[in-house]
Amino acid sequence: MKIRYYLYKSGRLSRQDDSLVLLCSNKDKIYIPIKQVDIINVFSQIDFNKNTIGILNEYGITVNFFSYYGNYIGSYNAYRPKQGDILLKQVDHFQSMDKRLVIAKEIIYGSLTNSLSVLKYYHKKHQINEMQIIELKKIIEEIDNGKNDSIEALLIIEAKGKQIYYDCFDNIIRNRKFNFTKRSKNPPENEINAMMSFGYSILYSIIANIIHRSSLNISFPFIHSNARRKEGLQYDIADIFKPVIVDRTIFRMVNKMQINESCFSTFKKGTYLNKEGAKLFIEELEFFLKSTIEVGDNRKMSYQQLLSKEIHKLSNHIKGKQKYKAFIMRW
Repeated sequence: MKIRYYLYKSGRLSRQDDSLVLLCSNKDKIYIPIKQVDIINVFSQIDFNKNTIGILNEYGITVNFFSYYGNYIGSYNAYRPKQGDILLKQVDHFQSMDKRLVIAKEIIYGSLTNSLSVLKYYHKKHQINEMQIIELKKIIEEIDNGKNDSIEALLIIEAKGKQIYYDCFDNIIRNRKFNFTKRSKNPPENEINAMMSFGYSILYSIIANIIHRSSLNISFPFIHSNARRKEGLQYDIADIFKPVIVDRTIFRMVNKMQINESCFSTFKKGTYLNKEGAKLFIEELEFFLKSTIEVGDNRKMSYQQLLSKEIHKLSNHIKGKQKYKAFIMRW
């Protein structure tokens, strides 16, 4: 399996013969193993020209750009033409409220059920009040009660469920040097929120890259409005996997003391992972994505493969081949 390659130094990304090299501002050269790389994630200032674009296209490499604070900015994707008939079917599912609601309900059901699975996991460790689990179960049951005939109504249910989920974070976190209190984004107000925002950004980029390589168009989400940006489908799919991939990575790193206060910096009332902290977090997240779980019939799949499978299932639903069912984490 090809790898995601992370760049933290600034410079010019250039083609050198049949390879790729970063010419750093301090004259250093970083050679990138182009045949082994699938995606390059950039956390610095780089520029490149059409010769570089040519080799990126030749090898099908995607370049993702992140801000200094780890926010996903956008991507350069190798050119891959889409099939017009699939695009028309996706637009139809986007415009038809009945068809759109079927997908939206399944995504929100998957998101909240996976949040519940995380709570059940930590309940076994006597860290979660059973009443909070019961409350979240009741909210999940509201999704299919027949009264939710709009995206707005579903989002209200999702918000109530997420609030119960977030209220459990400080019980899950055993390292008293860290606390959560509430979800804050712009800016993240503490270390836990900083890791959530950073981890979610990485997850968005991974899913966006998978969508760009699929038959689906990223510009037609079923839950998240296009108002945020022209792209949106990755946010829908990410909601299913945030609890079981990113949140669990955070809990494990904090509770096992794999990360500490020195891994963060503050800027304009916000808290962010610094360069060292980002590297530690990415290393743990990549390890998690490569780990495998049983998915039925004694088959094992990595979390990375599950992300690809989710896009494939949604694509088949839109094509009319099978009904879409969101991934549900089962321990």
